[in-house]
Amino acid sequence: MINFPKITIWIAARNEEENILNCLKSLNEVDYPKEYLQILIGNDNSEDRTANIVSDFIQDKKWFQLIEIEKVINNQRGKANVLANLYRYSEGKYFLICDADVTVNKDWVKGMIANFEKDQQIGHQVGITAIKGSKMWHHFQSIDWLHALTLLKIAADLKIPLTGLGNNSAITREAYEATGGYAKIPFSITEDFALFHEVVSKGYRFENTINQAVFNQTLPMFSLKEFLHQRKRWMVGALQCPWWIVSLLFLQALFLPILLIIGFNFSWKFAGILWILKWLNQTVTVLPTILKLKQWHLIKHLFLYEFYANWWQITMILFYYSPVKVNWKGRIY
Repeated sequence: MINFPKITIWIAARNEEENILNCLKSLNEVDYPKEYLQILIGNDNSEDRTANIVSDFIQDKKWFQLIEIEKVINNQRGKANVLANLYRYSEGKYFLICDADVTVNKDWVKGMIANFEKDQQIGHQVGITAIKGSKMWHHFQSIDWLHALTLLKIAADLKIPLTGLGNNSAITREAYEATGGYAKIPFSITEDFALFHEVVSKGYRFENTINQAVFNQTLPMFSLKEFLHQRKRWMVGALQCPWWIVSLLFLQALFLPILLIIGFNFSWKFAGILWILKWLNQTVTVLPTILKLKQWHLIKHLFLYEFYANWWQITMILFYYSPVKVNWKGRIY
């Protein structure tokens, strides 16, 4: 007899009328017995039709539940407060987290709990996510995600705790409760970073997995404003990493200005060689992930991605240190 542990899936939804239905449909099709599945959608004071769309879809599906988020727990805000509330309704042995604009694949649940079932010391699991879009800019964002998650996978394999992206992650109930959850963790705009490090501090192991089973797709940032505010929010978490990681991030972000300095003051040939070596290293790192996930359409964009990467990394640094506050899901942080 196959043992199916009870699974609870958390989704924080705020003003997601354009995206939530696709997410719910994909979750409804996961290959997991419905009697062992609990899907909680937290409606975070949406000002659009999000709640109505969810209600209509789940009315004949008892494994779904819509929770109106009315209580503020531990001075939390946004997604962290939603998850703190959803925990109070959760019955699962494992908690899986995805965003309302994510499309999960049918094997996602089984894939995300596989390591938990094999090793009880693992408390946190991260899957792999790419961007679903049609424009070149969307493809660049997808390579961006896959490159970052590949680097996180390498770090995780080396037992270096960096972070866990919260749109495709999982945590055991035991690990969550050991941290006290968001009811105890101080508020952070990067709530996934905060929870991950609390889990690690309690002695639990962590895994990052790259395979088809844990591969989901999310939507791109469609406007420059959305993109910049997303990256500024990510920077908050990145700057909490060890100093040498932060140093590498700044070195990467300032790589183009450094090349220009080398070119003007030493040798343009040497600067060009460094640029080629950086592109080769970047490509060799992300290409196996692209091939493993069968994202063939991204291969032709790997060369021009280098120019995009240099642009957004410099822009991110400048925007992060600007006085503009983060605007995320209609809230200012």
